[in-house]
Amino acid sequence: MNEPEQWWIGALAQDGSAHDADTLGTRVIDLGPQHPTRAGLVGLRLWWDGDIVHAAEIQPGYLHRAAEKLFEVRDYRQVLMLADRHDWQASFSGELVAAMACEQAMGLTPPPRAVWLRTLLAEVARVGSHLAFLSWAGHSLRDAELSAAIRRSRDDQRNLLLRLSGNRLHPMLSRLGGLAADVDDEWLTELDAWSGRVAGIDLAGAVARLELPDGLGNIDQNSINSHGISGPAARASGARADLRRAPGYLAYSELEWPATRTIDSGDAKGRFAQLAVEISESLALISQCAARLASVSGPVDVKLSKIIKLPDSETWLSIEAPLGVAGIHVVSRGGTTPWRFALRTPTFATVNALQSALVGTPREHLDAVIASLGWTIGDLDK
Repeated sequence: MNEPEQWWIGALAQDGSAHDADTLGTRVIDLGPQHPTRAGLVGLRLWWDGDIVHAAEIQPGYLHRAAEKLFEVRDYRQVLMLADRHDWQASFSGELVAAMACEQAMGLTPPPRAVWLRTLLAEVARVGSHLAFLSWAGHSLRDAELSAAIRRSRDDQRNLLLRLSGNRLHPMLSRLGGLAADVDDEWLTELDAWSGRVAGIDLAGAVARLELPDGLGNIDQNSINSHGISGPAARASGARADLRRAPGYLAYSELEWPATRTIDSGDAKGRFAQLAVEISESLALISQCAARLASVSGPVDVKLSKIIKLPDSETWLSIEAPLGVAGIHVVSRGGTTPWRFALRTPTFATVNALQSALVGTPREHLDAVIASLGWTIGDLDK
C-alpha cells in the first residue's frame, strides 16, 4: 500500500483563509464558509489506489473538551449552561437532553405549556442545524443565491433566539422543570414569517442538481447497526427509527406528521435529500406547535429551591437531536453535583462510519461524502 496522504477538514489560517498545502504539508478540504466542519481540527489519513480511496483513518481529538468531567464538577443548574455549548449548531438540544435526564431522576414533570414550547424549540434547532449542513450544496453548486438564502435563514433563526432569550447562539432557555422564558404573540408571528422564508428555499431542487454518482459513500443497514448510526444518516438508508415517534416524548404524539418522501438510497446524495425532507417535516411540526400554544396556557416552569440535589440513582435518557440519538447517563450519589455524567453523542458513531464510507470514493467527490456525514466538533470530541 502506498504511503498515506494527510488531509485536514476545513482548516483555516488566522486570517480566515484556507491553509495551502505548502503551509501545512497537507491537503485541505473546504466545505464552505457555513458548513459546521469549517472549524477544522479533524484530520484524515487517506491511502489511494490511483484516484480512488483505498483506506481511510479519521484523526479527531484536536479539540478534546473533556465535557463529561466538566459536567461532574458543576451543580445541576450549571450543567444546563455547559450542555448548551455541546453541539453549537443546535444548542437548545444539548440543554434539553440534560434537563430532561435530571427531571426524570427527580420525578419532576414540567407544565404542559413548557412541554409544547420545548417541542417547538427542538424543531427550530433541527431546522437551523440541517440548514448548516445543507449549506455545502450552495457552496458546491456555486449558487450564490442559495447560499445567501441559507445564511439569512440561519441568521434569522438566531435572531429569534435572541429575541426570546437574549442570546443568539446559546439560548440557555432550559431549566429544571421547564423553561426560563415564554413566547408572546409577536414572537410567534415572527416565527411564522421565518418558517415561510425557509419553506421558500428550494432545498430539494438544489440537492437534485448535485452531480453526484449513485452509491457514493454508501452506508447499508449492516453499517448502521455495527456503528450505531442514528438520525438522518440512518434514515437516508431506509431506517425508520425516530425517537420523536415514540409515545410520551415531549408533545410529538399529539402532532400530525406530514406525508413526505422516503429516502432509502444510503448514499451521499440521499443523505442530503434526507436533510431537506426533515426540514420540511420540522416546519410542519413547528406550525402545529405554534397553533396549539394558543390554547395551552399556564406557567412554563416549576419553582424549585435554590439548592437542587438528585436522589441517589442512575438514569438514562435520550432524545432525537438533529444529528441523531443524543443520550445522557446520570449517576447521582445524592449530592448537588453528578457523580457521573456520560454522553452518548450521535456524530461519534457517524464519523466512525466515515472511515468505511470513504473507501471507493473518487478524489473529485471526497468533499461530498464528508459533507454528507458532517459533524460538529463538540458533539464528536466530547
